[in-house]
Order: sequence, then C-alpha cells, then structure tokens
Amino acid sequence: MNQWYFDIGILFVILLLIVGIIVCVISLIIKSIKKKNRKAVIIAVCIHFALLTVSILYGSSHSTYYKYNDWVILNSNIHIIEEKYGEFDLGEIKEGEKGRVAYYIYTDNGPIMPDHLKHYYYMEYDEWGMIYNVFDGLQPGG
Repeated sequence: MNQWYFDIGILFVILLLIVGIIVCVISLIIKSIKKKNRKAVIIAVCIHFALLTVSILYGSSHSTYYKYNDWVILNSNIHIIEEKYGEFDLGEIKEGEKGRVAYYIYTDNGPIMPDHLKHYYYMEYDEWGMIYNVFDGLQPGG
C-alpha cells in the first residue's frame, strides 16, 4: 500500500476525532448550563482524547511505512530486526562494515502520479550493526 493512502487515512481519523471532541465539548457546555448529568459526555471526551493520542503516536512512529515502527528500528541491532521481520529482500549484513539492507514494501501503481517502480524500506547500519537511518527508497537503478 502506498504511504500516501496511509497518511490520508490517519489524517482523516485525526480530523474525525477532533470533530468528535468539539461536539463533546459543546454537549458538555450545554449539559452544564442545563445542570444535567455530564458523566457520559466526560467519558466520551476522555475516550476521544485517548484515541487521538494513540492515532498521532502511531502515525508518528510509523512515518516511513505503516508496517515498520521507525522508533523501534532506529538504534536497534540489525540482527534483531532480521530475526523479527525475516530475511532482507535487498542487501546482506556484512560483519564489521557499514551497510544498507531493505524490505520490499510496495510497487507504486496508484492512481495519482504512479512511478511503477518497486519501493523498499531501507535501513542503514554502522560497523557495529546499529541502525542509524531508515527511509523509503526506490529499487536499485530506479
């Protein structure tokens, strides 16, 4: 799936939650003025805030691709990542040397300006196997 679809989806969810919070706050004000029970509205506001926080954190931590948590992968050992996600689709680990490996994520055949190239989730690691950079890149030679 193209990352644009994920970004648009997360943005849509965040906007819906913000609208929900606004509606709940207006409802809370009305119930306060009429001196009615506000317990259900307060619970709804808390749930909306919790969901909004989780959505923002998920979108931020998976900013390169929805399947891979950038915050966990960065500063992790390349061998641990290979254990967790499986064998790399591009590149191989070279002990004692810097390198770059990648997982295939999608081919861009979408309706909006497709490039028809394979996209990979690249991870660059140092001599000790610690990942210091992640990015979405094209196939070699693309």
